[in-house]
Amino acid sequence: MPMLLRIVLIAFGAGVVGSLVGGIIGVIVKKPSKTYISLLLGFAAGAMLGVSLFELLPESFQEGGIWPTLIGTLLGVVFVFGVGLLSKEKNESEIICTETPQGEVCQKTITKSDKRKLKRMGITIFIAMALHSLPEGLAIGAGEYLGIGLLLGVVFFLHFVPEGLAIAVPMKASGTKTWKVLLLSAVAGLPAVVGAIAAYYIGMVSSLLSYSLAFAAGAMLYVALSEMLPTAYNYSNRYKLISAITLAGAFLIVIFSVVM
Repeated sequence: MPMLLRIVLIAFGAGVVGSLVGGIIGVIVKKPSKTYISLLLGFAAGAMLGVSLFELLPESFQEGGIWPTLIGTLLGVVFVFGVGLLSKEKNESEIICTETPQGEVCQKTITKSDKRKLKRMGITIFIAMALHSLPEGLAIGAGEYLGIGLLLGVVFFLHFVPEGLAIAVPMKASGTKTWKVLLLSAVAGLPAVVGAIAAYYIGMVSSLLSYSLAFAAGAMLYVALSEMLPTAYNYSNRYKLISAITLAGAFLIVIFSVVM
């Protein structure tokens, strides 16, 4: 199979299919288990850390040396950070406290729960997820030059499922038709294909391969450490289990690196 076709298929399976699966779960399951989502995020984050530290960065250094590796990594971090700033959401809830015979009781209440605002929230998440899927595609395309494109595809599939879920839940609650919810969930992963194709052509220029690998590593490190792991720990109080499965994800990559 031609390398470009393989990259496109892997990116499509990870991004589009992964997001669509998350959308289907969001439509069918009214209250997905937060523990399940946190474990999924933890494992994917660990695998992303392992790929970045044990595959992409060492290969980038070998290909181009220290400066392309550092510059590429920094650009990856800055890119994802910038995307996060552009798509940052305001807090949609506030703490309401009331007096009861037993004392003061405080609870979190959603203040913007009408259908229009829920729909806007879903669209905002959709835009953020679509932008975030681009570096994942870049990583798949760059990783294919190292023979780990399929492995990255599996890892990112696990990452895209909760992203599709995050899009579907508020959209469905807003009254949006099911087919539109699923379509948006799937389309959110489409930029991964674009990123994978771009990485393929960048990698064909040997002098740019080091930057491409490091960029993918920087983006993955930032997403894993600043978004996925904090979300995983916030979603569930089973911290030891989340830590264990995160280490398992990273250990899997180490084993793969040694075997290969």
